[in-house]
Amino acid sequence: MRETLTTALDLMFGHEGGYVNNPKDPGGATKYGITHRTLAAHRGVASVTPAQVKALSKAEAIEIYRRSYWVQSGGDLLPVGIDFMAFDYGVNSGPAQAVKSLQRVVGVTADGIVGGQTVAAVNAYKGDLIDAYAAERLRFMRTLKTWPTFGRGWQKRVSAVVSQARHIIRGMQPTTDAPSHSAKANPKDQSITETLKKPEAWASIGGLLSGLGGMASGTGPMQWALAIIMVGAFATGAYFLIKRMQDQAA
Repeated sequence: MRETLTTALDLMFGHEGGYVNNPKDPGGATKYGITHRTLAAHRGVASVTPAQVKALSKAEAIEIYRRSYWVQSGGDLLPVGIDFMAFDYGVNSGPAQAVKSLQRVVGVTADGIVGGQTVAAVNAYKGDLIDAYAAERLRFMRTLKTWPTFGRGWQKRVSAVVSQARHIIRGMQPTTDAPSHSAKANPKDQSITETLKKPEAWASIGGLLSGLGGMASGTGPMQWALAIIMVGAFATGAYFLIKRMQDQAA
């Protein structure tokens, strides 16, 4: 583990407050930025109660951050500064989303895994990667249905992360904000409109429409009945297709 992880953890607790359970926050019951789902997964149980989340110790939260976020976000592989940005993004939106956004910025396959190709592209990037990465993170956040509710807080968080990353790169001690919970920016909360902008969505829906059209072609009562059934099947298929694509974005 890098020594800078200690700084990253201190800054993380500056972005994440104590226990909250905001019904509008998709993360649900959360403490130190650790959601009830993450805590349950860490403990190897199906679920935990809000009371168990509230009782989460800072020591256990640090262990979760080390094992489930720092490494998965590329913390030990990415350049100093960018490692912190990916870590913070990963805590807020999931490590895979954080890495995919970075990969899109540097122009490599967005598979959500930090490997040699991603590290090389990051090191070879021409321009201000801190600003570019922050801009991509905000672009993603604006596609979420929860942006109108939490967007202002997210903007403040990203702005603080940019400043802190620059301090880390210069070897300076970054300013740690007073803890204030930031709602989760979950990739699964992308709007249907945003999901349908993706080429793969229209390719899949187009194929589904073509297949249904062939099945319902012709005239007569049987064909009309079949057409009605196919419309229902299309609506169901399109719904699950969109849900699958939103899940894959996470």
